Amino acid sequence: MLESIIKRDGHTEPFTPSKLNQWGEWAAQSLGDSVDWPSAVLETVSSMSTTATSRELQQQLIRTCLNFDTWSYNRMAGRLYATLIRKDLYRNRRPTVLDLHRQLQQLGFMEMLDYSESEYAVIQEWIDHERDFEYAHYQLHTHLTKYAIADRVKGVYYESPQFIYMRMAMALSVDQPRERRMRDVQRFYEHLSKNRINAPTPNHVNLGTPLRGYASCCLYTVGDNARSIAVGNHIANTMTYMSAGIGAHINTRSINDPVRGGVIRHQGKLPYYRALVAEVKSNLQNGRGGACTTYFPIFDPEVDTLLRLKNPMSTEDKKIRGMDYSWGGNRFFARKVARNEDIFLFNVFTAPDLQAALYSGDEAKFEEIYERYAADENFPKTWVSARELLITASNEWNETGRVYEHNISEMNRHTPFKDTIYSSNLCAEIALPTAPYNHVTELYAEDDISFVEVQMANGTRRTLPGKTQVQVQRGSQSRLMWPDDLQAGDALDGTPIDFIVRRSSPEVATCNLAGIVVSNVESEEQYAEVAYYALLMIDKCIHLAHYELPQVGVTSRKRLNAGVGILGLAHLMAKEGKRYTNQEGKQFLHEVAERHYYHLLNASLKLGKELGNAPWMHKTRWPEGWLPLDTCNQHVDKIAPFSLRYDWEALRRAIVANGGIRNSVLVAHMPTETSANASGTTNGLYPVRELTMIKTDNQRVNYWAAPDSDTLAAQYESAWDVPTQDMTEMYAIMQKWTDQGISADFYRRVIGDASIASSELISDYLYRVKLGLKSKYYMNQKTSNGMRQVDDLPAAQTIAPVGIPAGDEDADCEACTL
Repeated sequence: MLESIIKRDGHTEPFTPSKLNQWGEWAAQSLGDSVDWPSAVLETVSSMSTTATSRELQQQLIRTCLNFDTWSYNRMAGRLYATLIRKDLYRNRRPTVLDLHRQLQQLGFMEMLDYSESEYAVIQEWIDHERDFEYAHYQLHTHLTKYAIADRVKGVYYESPQFIYMRMAMALSVDQPRERRMRDVQRFYEHLSKNRINAPTPNHVNLGTPLRGYASCCLYTVGDNARSIAVGNHIANTMTYMSAGIGAHINTRSINDPVRGGVIRHQGKLPYYRALVAEVKSNLQNGRGGACTTYFPIFDPEVDTLLRLKNPMSTEDKKIRGMDYSWGGNRFFARKVARNEDIFLFNVFTAPDLQAALYSGDEAKFEEIYERYAADENFPKTWVSARELLITASNEWNETGRVYEHNISEMNRHTPFKDTIYSSNLCAEIALPTAPYNHVTELYAEDDISFVEVQMANGTRRTLPGKTQVQVQRGSQSRLMWPDDLQAGDALDGTPIDFIVRRSSPEVATCNLAGIVVSNVESEEQYAEVAYYALLMIDKCIHLAHYELPQVGVTSRKRLNAGVGILGLAHLMAKEGKRYTNQEGKQFLHEVAERHYYHLLNASLKLGKELGNAPWMHKTRWPEGWLPLDTCNQHVDKIAPFSLRYDWEALRRAIVANGGIRNSVLVAHMPTETSANASGTTNGLYPVRELTMIKTDNQRVNYWAAPDSDTLAAQYESAWDVPTQDMTEMYAIMQKWTDQGISADFYRRVIGDASIASSELISDYLYRVKLGLKSKYYMNQKTSNGMRQVDDLPAAQTIAPVGIPAGDEDADCEACTL
């Protein structure tokens, strides 16, 4: 039993129970009957030895609260932890914002931010450290151990949560016009610190510091030649050490295809995959190797081997487990599966026009070319069962959790982009155009290097830089046109173009992320402002970033791609009494998704008027008035009787009148597994797996609890209880209002000898294709029944790690976990 306390100044005094009671009573303030602070205090004292430091006593009280394993006790622990952080970092002399920044600038941890002392004084009035006491323990723990500026070698931390948010707000606003930048500081700080805007890890860690890497993921594709493949390896290596996750598409011929006219037999994709893994794993991100997902089509001649590369039972020569994989199909493949028919395999070398049609988004064109090849007896074909391929792919996903799926044609159809999308990113929610580079030196060009080479009718050839419009005669009309839009028959300076020799528009894509915590937004007006500042944060990060490869900076700033996702959906559903599994809940999901897109689109239009549209806006359909409603999957509207809540046609007219918007794309729904901890909410679009969980991230352990789950336990719907069909429909509703994609997880209980039948896997796939899902991400499996209800928990239950399914581990990527 505790008898003596060693104070921080070193002197010892008798343990006074009343002081510990005061701690407990204070920490329980505002938490009502959900906590029994005397029990927590008694449990703490009983577990202590005769002598302890005051810090050890406070830590033990925090542990006791966490062991009670409820939302309210987590918040009680948070209040205690906030005081502990304050004492550990600042003793009783917490610095001003100005004093802390000057200290960090002298240490080289921060850049000088151009604010006057009088502006710092105003900012000091705005910062509200009392907000720390509203955060759950896991929020504070994430901020301190992952986001705060620190000397982690010496174990010295400098920032508490409000200092982090103010640093971010000031760095985002520092180059704003003088007449508005202080207001921008205030609004950024309010929305970040009140957990309305959720920022990705790179923003938390790097804003205001000399480290200017903000891109969460990088996507690239390579062409079917050695130089282009080498460029891809260089991109993967460089962007990994710049803290990005990698989404790769290696568009090469297959094993035993001829090289140099048959002088060499091609080795296939596996040697290139191994080289890619080596590049990604050769650099560390916060103590671990980088991460990559590689994308390939289901029609690839090596598909059987590629699908099994994650399988531990594969032979060593056909096993590459250092990265994840995603196979791509289309509606044509789905029909072949449904009819149990065969398909033939092809690649960019054997059928280049068919490969191009596969990625065009025009399935009618693809099928026309496919049937022509199928009827051509001179075209050598390897036929395989489409259904058997799907079963192999589904089983690998089911067993490893990490062989994903994407719908190639849907990614290229339901999109504002005119250019080809070959792949997604590490977490399967990004859908952005990429194109191969011709040589590694192109990556260091600091301007648009695209060009079009044309053969003129008079026998001459012309190379036209892609960044400059040219005067073109098309039929009876003469107008300025971007070279990439030229066609045979167009005339330049009176001479017709005979044919297009070559188009080269190299592009690396980066995903620039943010999230809106929908459960914390209180009104339409507030949602509009939050959407505006979420996009402005992305815009600032794109322009503030340092790009180790200048071309990445060029394409990022030309596209201004944004991916603003949703967090806290499960919490909002619980608060509103809605279910993922009934029609009323699905109508509510439609309202949430529509509101999200509408306000983001309005915000991007506003930013376009203020700052100018994306320089490559002409490469999108926005100037023509594209809206998600134009290309969304029509089967979605049969799920429930949906109605539109906003005037989309008025918005369309405004976009056309403005010539487009600020961003090429706006929405992507990422897992948010880590940053949801910082925002104290449920992650992404997902239902909760449990009401309380232990979440691990590298060597960090967070005792997570669903917000308000003491009172809303019965309203939360467990992911394990949401049937696959309902989960698919939820994603489809969201995809209707998403111009990029979704990290679409699925959940299954597999108890005892239970298994998932192949017929069910086939049916689930066909339903995903029918409803237009662009991608499928993790398979999470649970081997025990039930979601723990708060009312069922013993008062002093000790937390033990529950089974953590794939997806609780930050998706392997330090930067990509928004």
